[in-house]
Amino acid sequence: MATVRSGGPRITRVARVQGERGITVIELLVATAVFALFIIIVDAVFFSANRSAKKTELAAEVQQNARIAVERLTREIRESGSTTPSIIRADNATPGHSAIVFKSARLPQDNSKFCMYVRTSTEPLYDSRCFTNGGTTAPPYISPEPIMPRGSYTPIWQRYVGYYVVDTPDGLHELRRAVVTLASPGAALPDPLTLSGGDVIATMVESFDVTLVGGEFRVILKAKGRQVVQGVAVPDQDFLLPGTVLVRN
Repeated sequence: MATVRSGGPRITRVARVQGERGITVIELLVATAVFALFIIIVDAVFFSANRSAKKTELAAEVQQNARIAVERLTREIRESGSTTPSIIRADNATPGHSAIVFKSARLPQDNSKFCMYVRTSTEPLYDSRCFTNGGTTAPPYISPEPIMPRGSYTPIWQRYVGYYVVDTPDGLHELRRAVVTLASPGAALPDPLTLSGGDVIATMVESFDVTLVGGEFRVILKAKGRQVVQGVAVPDQDFLLPGTVLVRN
């Protein structure tokens, strides 16, 4: 910048710096396009990683969901210990929509207690609550030796447990578990197809099949997971979980 005095008003001149210029519209558009492309790439990477993570989570959830249901059912069937119709009934007339009901010796008010016909009231296995349904005779028994089943250490049936499936809006099913207290140990079991209510044991069930062949009980639960991430469906996750229990006739 230079100042010139010539006897009159002071005049200031500004020298232009060589090479100084503004941003053109084309340069602005190019910069915007590059930035937008970067955002798109980052979003695509994030979406792919998120979808992959959801797929893994869904697979784990479906498998865990079905596995717990199968393990619980097979454990309870093993405790019933019989394939006789008075103890266990199954209906598998409709493939994928089986239902099963069986007796349990677990106390309704204390699931940790398994009731049995013990010989004396001083045994650790004795619990007076086990002998309250249907007038079941409790020890001590008069001699001679107790008549069957008294003192036989066989189960004192307290309730029945049923497993069945109901349809859900997504085209799959829920596996439900219903529990009802028996009026007496010898009370008849209901038709498995009449089961209702109960708790949801497993969701995303595609099919539920049970069979009783001789002394072998088999259950096959097929689960399918479905999920949508940012408007795109995650591939269905399918799992087939079999369970087998050997029980006496």
